[in-house]
Amino acid sequence: MRERFRKIQLLFCLIAFGGLLTGCASNAPSISVDETQDFQSINSFYVKPPLNSVNPTLENSIAATIAKVMTAKGLTEVSQDEADVFIGFFPFVESKDDGTRLNIGLGSGKFGRSGGISIGSVFSIPVGEQFTEYQNLQIDVTKENAFVYSASGSTEIKANDAITVQRALNELVESLLDNYPNTKDK
Repeated sequence: MRERFRKIQLLFCLIAFGGLLTGCASNAPSISVDETQDFQSINSFYVKPPLNSVNPTLENSIAATIAKVMTAKGLTEVSQDEADVFIGFFPFVESKDDGTRLNIGLGSGKFGRSGGISIGSVFSIPVGEQFTEYQNLQIDVTKENAFVYSASGSTEIKANDAITVQRALNELVESLLDNYPNTKDK
């Protein structure tokens, strides 16, 4: 009976460990491209300031990174009146309760004439941080009031200093615009 109990304990520990590994998977950016759009006809862009302006220094850094990436793809940054496409971005911070907890409990008892095993939560152990902050970013490219490219993603904020957040956001911008069609070889 004792050996059977140990096997059951081992099985539940393996299931709990597998659940923890599954919960640690990262989220990839969400990217949509209008496949009907002729990207070779798009030569210029204008980066619009965000509507939810909170940190102008950080937003200027995001806009500069967007401009750098788009210029590397063969487009030219121009004034709002001359642009073929408009690029808008929407940054926001989100805190998520990970709720990562490991509940452990085994018990035995009598059910009618036969014995049985009851599984329940005897105690709960927090695993890792309970709250994680993410910097989210949405980038939309529009032409004549229609979306031609849209990307959103997030990066975990590992430190609260402005330099670390700025670096993380610049990397996020680059990853979100990575799939934008290259028009450099026109």
